[in-house]
Amino acid sequence: MSPEEESGSALRCTLFDADGTDQAVELSKGVVKSVRENQLLWIELQQRDEKGISVLREGVDLHDEQATLLASEKATVQLLRYPERVHLRLLAVHDPEEPDKRRQTVATPTPIDVIVAPNVVITAHEGEVPAFERFHDEVRGDSAFGALDAAGFLTMLVDAVLDSYLEMVEAIERRVDTLDEAALRPGESEPFLREVVLLRRRVALLRRALAPHRWTFAPLARPDFELEGLGRPWPGIVDRLERTVDSVENARELLIGTFDVYMASSAQRTNEVMKTLTILSAVLLPAVVFAGVMGMNFRIGFFDNPQNFFVAVGGMAVMAIVVLGVARWRGWI
Repeated sequence: MSPEEESGSALRCTLFDADGTDQAVELSKGVVKSVRENQLLWIELQQRDEKGISVLREGVDLHDEQATLLASEKATVQLLRYPERVHLRLLAVHDPEEPDKRRQTVATPTPIDVIVAPNVVITAHEGEVPAFERFHDEVRGDSAFGALDAAGFLTMLVDAVLDSYLEMVEAIERRVDTLDEAALRPGESEPFLREVVLLRRRVALLRRALAPHRWTFAPLARPDFELEGLGRPWPGIVDRLERTVDSVENARELLIGTFDVYMASSAQRTNEVMKTLTILSAVLLPAVVFAGVMGMNFRIGFFDNPQNFFVAVGGMAVMAIVVLGVARWRGWI
């Protein structure tokens, strides 16, 4: 029985070889120790269960502190440096797979541990991470990864996680585009505001998840980070992080702009209503004044003739037409 089957955990090991013979292997001390210079072993623990971590400890000799951190699901970001390895914990964010849930819920950050040792990279997370699954599909059969050092492979994994953030930002921007159209349509205030609040929560989540990576990734670009046997990460990964943060900020600005469009549209509709009421009041006001004067308690000969009623009504109509003509002439309507 393989260690994976014995532990009952989702433990996946892939050995990348520079000669083009990449293959899936079973985790054992012998496999770890036999990794050559032009090979790279990727060990992926997809469940943070006790048995799986125990098998991992036996295979790669994890420290107690590292094992404790692997078992923790606390959504934190940190970088730990040891004499022979580096332990990075970062946060990944992805949407639910179901479209209905994707629209009604806010994604939650998933902690991912990445431990790099000479020619060995260990990742641990709870459940499948879409960024890693896509990465598996992209690198399957790619013999070039066997020639990478552990730090270079770490950079690629981090870049895959940042890509998942950019995909969420792109999805938010597409929904903002549809909101721009909804903002101009009357009678959709409640669903529009509900969608704005949901997207605002998504953007805030992305910002909170990405911000701690800034001071965690900063050492990756320093000259002293390179360790013997691990290599040096790509310094541009820090710039890549900054561009991702800028994309989130841009999505936030777009959302604010959409709300401004909604407020401007609401104000315009309110102005139209007020203009209509004002014109109506202006048209009826002379007739109201005329009727009030005619209804005063005094007697004149004008009231003795019943036909004068129609004269009064006609006068009211003429005054209304005059008001409408003046408003049209001045461009008010």
